[in-house]
Amino acid sequence: MIYQDLKSKKVLITGASSGIGSATAVMFSRHDCFVGVHYFRTKDGAEKTLEQVGTNSQGLLLQADMRDEKQVHSMVEQFAKEAGGIDILVNNAGSLIDRQPFETATVEYHDDVYATNVLSILLATRSALPYLKESRGNIVNIGSVAGHHGGGVGSGIYAGAKAAVATETISMAKEFAPYGIRVNSVLPGFIETRFHERFSSAQRRKEVAVRTPLGRNGTAEDVAKAVLFLASDAAGFITGEYIAVNGGLYMRA
Repeated sequence: MIYQDLKSKKVLITGASSGIGSATAVMFSRHDCFVGVHYFRTKDGAEKTLEQVGTNSQGLLLQADMRDEKQVHSMVEQFAKEAGGIDILVNNAGSLIDRQPFETATVEYHDDVYATNVLSILLATRSALPYLKESRGNIVNIGSVAGHHGGGVGSGIYAGAKAAVATETISMAKEFAPYGIRVNSVLPGFIETRFHERFSSAQRRKEVAVRTPLGRNGTAEDVAKAVLFLASDAAGFITGEYIAVNGGLYMRA
């Protein structure tokens, strides 16, 4: 689906070297958006994303450690300067990093998970805020259904971080509403990306697909479609909300 109001928007996407971030970048490019493709370490993946973006519109490769305030601010400023502002910020950067149960998890692991998944959103949002105020733009945070159901074995700390993302999305929506800025989140369920290829066995992925009411696991494109909807005028009266993209696996009664 093409949202005409998204045409030529300036969109910054963190963590866009693969999976959900990459699919979202490509989907925005089909609306002739100027897309900022951020990566941390996986430059080759980001370059592939940028190449796909470039077949449809303009794009810019951006590198930063999302846990580092100076690097994030510099990255956001670079994008805003090249693009001429920021209309949409997609806070997608994040990772489980590892599976560590509470009993044996290290403090370093805990802090890294929260920095990667929560601090990164604060830093990017704060740096982008002056531009979003000018454009009366919007923010889409990528959370996880783990933040609602607690995650699987060894992912409890990650689930806690994603729960923080869900709560902060609502808090940001309240704080930024006077500026005309909408803030929403998308909560992916079991999505077939490198994330689950790394952290979930093939057998586990098959089992989840069987248990999912819609009969399959999700794709990065499924999530990207929800992001674009929330970023568009079609969701113009929606803020502080989330869309769970999980094929009905975690239906609420």
